Amino acid sequence: MAPPLWPAGGNTKPRGAGLSPRRRPSSSAEGVGSTEAAGDELALVPAMATVEADAAATGEAGEEAAAPAEAGEEAEAPAEAGEEAEDWAARRRGRQGRDLPARAETGVMRPRTMWSLVVAAYRGLPDFQRERVWGMGFGPILVIEPFFVDPPLIQVIRDRWDRVSRAFLFPWGHMVPSLEDVARITGLRVDGEAVTGVTYADYTDLTQRLLGLEPFAEGDREQRMVGRVSLLESLGLAGVRQRAEESLSEFMERAAGLARAAYGQDAEDAVRADRDLRQFLVFFFGKMVFTTKGDGIHCRFLDILEDLARVGRYAWGAALLAHTFADFSTGTGRETTVGGFAPFLQVWSYYYIPLGRATEVDPTAVPLARRWLPLVSTATYAFQLDVLRRHVRDYPALLVVWEPYAGQGDAGQPWVMSGLGLFGRDIWVHCLNEIEPLRSRLWSDETEPRGIGRKTRGKAKTIDWWTRFPEQFADWHRGGQVVVSDATNSTAYLQRFQEEYGARDFMRSERDGRDTLIGQLEGQLAEACVALETLRAAQVAAVQADAGGASSSRGPSVEVSSFQGQLTAAVERAE
Repeated sequence: MAPPLWPAGGNTKPRGAGLSPRRRPSSSAEGVGSTEAAGDELALVPAMATVEADAAATGEAGEEAAAPAEAGEEAEAPAEAGEEAEDWAARRRGRQGRDLPARAETGVMRPRTMWSLVVAAYRGLPDFQRERVWGMGFGPILVIEPFFVDPPLIQVIRDRWDRVSRAFLFPWGHMVPSLEDVARITGLRVDGEAVTGVTYADYTDLTQRLLGLEPFAEGDREQRMVGRVSLLESLGLAGVRQRAEESLSEFMERAAGLARAAYGQDAEDAVRADRDLRQFLVFFFGKMVFTTKGDGIHCRFLDILEDLARVGRYAWGAALLAHTFADFSTGTGRETTVGGFAPFLQVWSYYYIPLGRATEVDPTAVPLARRWLPLVSTATYAFQLDVLRRHVRDYPALLVVWEPYAGQGDAGQPWVMSGLGLFGRDIWVHCLNEIEPLRSRLWSDETEPRGIGRKTRGKAKTIDWWTRFPEQFADWHRGGQVVVSDATNSTAYLQRFQEEYGARDFMRSERDGRDTLIGQLEGQLAEACVALETLRAAQVAAVQADAGGASSSRGPSVEVSSFQGQLTAAVERAE
């Protein structure tokens, strides 16, 4: 028997045996982009255009937030008490910007990205260098205006990741981000050559020759990291932080000017130009797209960056998906940071599970991440987390948007059009040592090759990944496998899903108040309907028995009259 399926295309709307029972067409998905809060418990307000944290360690920067500031750069509180101090405290608690307060609570999950500073470094590049970046396919993601990264929302979604099925588990079924989601939301290319090759135990030669920097060892590992501070110094951004009086746009303009002064401006100086571009790309990869734990930046992409003319041929969007899945699947469940490009998962949730955490401000912008402005709550992190978990548990299945891109078209999105042939397929996605399955089939008997998953990470030796996993490499270049199903409904899928996951605590709906009353009324209605059918059947049997045993002139028997009375009462209760 063919295994149950869920639909490819990230929406994972199961087709056939693996399907979710109900669909809400995107044309009726009125909740998308709603500016209302997810519930009465949270007061959400639009985020404007400033950033909370210091630039080199913004609220998005995770562990970098603790980096020391250089003299004169970090915002300091006014010495005087009174209105000025109150105004300053208000700004620090919740700036009128795209980011939450800089002082996060202990245990708060924060993304590791230095998004705003990476974009500022990009804007500082001379025109000819920015043209090269666009030619590599990174332009669309770099024109997304940095916005508030929503840690409670990201943590609630991440907590539902199941490393066995490589999918999120919701009460209504499996959901998993897809190549189409990556392409439409980020603008990264998802087709082309697999991002695979060789990783080394020691990158000293490559970092010195290509970046002009010295690598360092992390713990007992080899020389595979480049220091964040040394890389920022080469970009002219060391110690650059947002000042208390600066908006996000003002800070990014200032940072871009500092980076511009550090870059070489002569396009004829190929050696300097290539070195500057590689330094920027390493920063872009390490602190925006493929973020990892720790303060250092891994050098694993340097082998690919040696030939800059080939960089644009790779499927960097597929690599982002592989890195995201690997980060989800190798965690311990106690992380306080999230890797990868966290805004991708955030915007993904806006389209599929509209909880009212953002408003759509530009319905025509592409990539789709440019359309949204998050709504910010001043409630504590723990309170937001609790509220969001309950809202996700109780979210109506009818409001889940399974096909959010229906009718949108592909105009002006070449990164989407080029990847159409890969949407909806089972395929292995690659990010060097991170090799992950993107599955539309559930409960498959297929076993993962030895070395996939945890065993592919943390190896302090030289490994050629395309020769170590040739079948997965060949699968990518074949275009994966087409997923089809001849099932007509989702009954089998839902039954299997409940058997597998129904007993888990986080799958149980916790409804109260109005929802509890509705549930009680629905139960009473169901009981009344059952009683109604039973009494109707009994009435028919009694009438037939009465007709066969006595003259009709006697009128209905006492038993028939009793059934008629009970039937009338049951009808009234049902109504």
